[in-house]
Amino acid sequence: MRRKEIDQMVSVLKDDARKLAKQYLRDHGIKQSWLADKMGIGKPTLSGRLNGRYKFDADFAVAFSKALDISPDIFLK
Repeated sequence: MRRKEIDQMVSVLKDDARKLAKQYLRDHGIKQSWLADKMGIGKPTLSGRLNGRYKFDADFAVAFSKALDISPDIFLK
C-alpha cells in the first residue's frame, strides 16, 4: 500500500476537518496571522495547512485546538 492509502485508513479526522477549521476562524472573526503567532508557526504554514498545500493531520488539529482553547472533537470522526 502507498503511504496516502495508509494515512486515509488510520485517520481519525473528519474528511472536511480543514474546512471546519477555516469556518471556525471565519465564524469567530479570528485572523490567521494571530493564530499562526499563537501556534508559533508562520502564516504561510498555517495557510498551507488550511488550504491543502500541507497536511492537516491529527497533530495539527490538536495544536490548532489548544491554541484556541477548544475541544479537538470538532475534527474527529
